[in-house]
Amino acid sequence: MGKPNNKKNAKRAERPAPSSDDVRGMSPEELEEQLKGMRDRLERHGFSADKEAGEDRLAAPIGYARKHGGLPATKKSLGQNWLEDEDAVDAMVRTLSPQEGETVLEVGPGGGALTAALLETGAQVTAVEIDRRMVEYLEERYGKHDNFTLVHADILRESFSDLARENPFHLVGNLPYHITSSLLFNAMEYAIEHPGQIRSLLVLIQKEVAERIVAEPGSSEYGILSVFTRLWGEPELVRIVPRASFKPAPKVDAGILYLKMAAEPLYPLPHWPTLKRLVKGTFNKRRKMLRNSMPGIPHIGPWQDLDFDWTRRPQTVSAEEFARIAQQLIPKRKQI
Repeated sequence: MGKPNNKKNAKRAERPAPSSDDVRGMSPEELEEQLKGMRDRLERHGFSADKEAGEDRLAAPIGYARKHGGLPATKKSLGQNWLEDEDAVDAMVRTLSPQEGETVLEVGPGGGALTAALLETGAQVTAVEIDRRMVEYLEERYGKHDNFTLVHADILRESFSDLARENPFHLVGNLPYHITSSLLFNAMEYAIEHPGQIRSLLVLIQKEVAERIVAEPGSSEYGILSVFTRLWGEPELVRIVPRASFKPAPKVDAGILYLKMAAEPLYPLPHWPTLKRLVKGTFNKRRKMLRNSMPGIPHIGPWQDLDFDWTRRPQTVSAEEFARIAQQLIPKRKQI
């Protein structure tokens, strides 16, 4: 058995827990330091500051809330970064230009910077927030607005139709970077099943992702979402939003991506699963010619006799060309 660590015990004795009288006499800075010390000690002993997406997170230090307008501390697990750039908010609202009474579905309203500006337009704003702390904050701040509805949910698990109450809607949001691709894929698939329901898409996302989406065929950045978004229109990178516009600042800049959605797909899409397999299957082997990547795509029928240059690589093929190939493949497709 090892010897007791008397020095460590002596140090602990020198730092007794503050009494209630001590706490009442502390300045905000001293209290914040005490809270930080308590959190550090809890985490060293195995208690996590976050549990299951952060529902039981310890209270934010007073100093943080004071510096950030009463907002709770951000959660890294949810990819939260509060937008504090009024120019970026103005640019998003001007680009979207929702009319009074139109439905706007806002993903991840967070601190409500964009929410407030959207409510001023008279649009019917339905905000979907996963973080219970922010739901309470937003409800207190905007709950009295007649054109505001708040839903505590994970947007990736919800039906757009239910959230928008079957109304056509604009899909907007300052998206956590880790859900960007999943949400955009969900939106494109929803648009196939419900043409005309998504009026437009306006999202603040990682700059590099936005640049890939707006990349033209032939560019090394051109990819799967570049193709899928162009089935509905021409995606536009409205402006770059520097990382300093967020609190805390992320490690990368952001970009405002806008897509005005056509009421119908721009090209015939009689069988969406075939097109989806074609695009994803070839881009999964983007360095190969299509003649070498096509054979490995499940449920794709004979393609060799189609009139197309199969020596091309997927990043050179436009959305219209992919749609035309898929249309010709449908009569040949294998049964799913």
